[in-house]
Parts: sequence; structure tokens; C-alpha cells
Amino acid sequence: RAPAPPRSAAPPRASSSSSSDAPAPETRAMLSVAVGAAVALHLSALTPHALAKTVNIAIDQASLAQESCGRAGGVPGTGTYKATCMKILGKATNPTSEPVFNADVYGLVKDQANDDVLNSGRVGSIDKLEPGVNDFVLQITVADSQPLPLKLKNFKAQGVTQLLNASPNPYDDYTEFDEFGAQR
Repeated sequence: RAPAPPRSAAPPRASSSSSSDAPAPETRAMLSVAVGAAVALHLSALTPHALAKTVNIAIDQASLAQESCGRAGGVPGTGTYKATCMKILGKATNPTSEPVFNADVYGLVKDQANDDVLNSGRVGSIDKLEPGVNDFVLQITVADSQPLPLKLKNFKAQGVTQLLNASPNPYDDYTEFDEFGAQR
């Protein structure tokens, strides 16, 4: 038997004078871009147009004010805890042309001794802000041991342009009572 001839690394090529049916590399690249653009256009047509956008809300620091709203309920289970309800009032500016919902308000709230009143930076939320300047009121609870008036600094807010489906607050009481105080 004769040994097999060695294999060539490259397949034989046709001469350069013959025409090929395969497109040139430039044509293949343009074809790939066109197909990609068509697929992207088709997918964008399937996306819903009404997506909620996040909006940064400006809080006018000079407009921030506070007032007492009376004695606050104590913390459940601690009969000795005394607290005061405080309202924080101010002006928030919605820069968009559409309403903003569920705007979370953040800021520093300190007492006269520069101690933090809140454990987190979130002060509260504003249900709805129409385009332009809006008045808002937030309520917080301050321990009686913390000296007033409060120091309110660096307030800002952020909301969304659509009303989102949120789970209900488990602390809201939707129990209905009749005119005599009996539960329905």
C-alpha cells in the first residue's frame, strides 16, 4: 500500500477570474446592520409607550416650616414613651408637564441639640404633585425628650409619572363603624 498524501491546510481556491455568488465582506456588514435595525424597530413597536418615568422634585429649602399637631400616640407596648406630632410644610416643584405620583421625600431632620430625629433619611411621601409649584405637608413623630424647634436641611424628593400599583399599608385601618360606633 502507498501512503496517503498529506492533507492540505487550506482548500483549493478558484481562480480570481471566476465570479463568486457570495457577497463581499462590506455587503455582509451592511446586511447585518440592516437586519439588526429591523429587529430593534420591531421590538420597540412591541414595548408599551406608557412607562413610568422617575422625576426628581425640587424642594424649596426656604419654604420649609414646622408646626405642632399635638400629642402623638406612643409606641405600642411602651406606656412611658411620650411623643409630639410635628407637621413639616413646604413647597415642591414638579418640573414636568404631567402629574408625579408617590414622591418620596428625603432630608435631614435634627433637633436643637443636633441629634437625629429620624433613623433614616426618608421623611415621608407626597401622593400627587401637579406640574409646577405645589404645597405639601408631612407628619412625623418626635420624642418629647428632643428639644424643639427642628432643623430641616437638604430636602429633596423623587416620584414617578404614573400611579403604580402598591401594596396597601398594613397599618391602615379600613374598619367601618355605624353611627353608634359598632363595627359593621
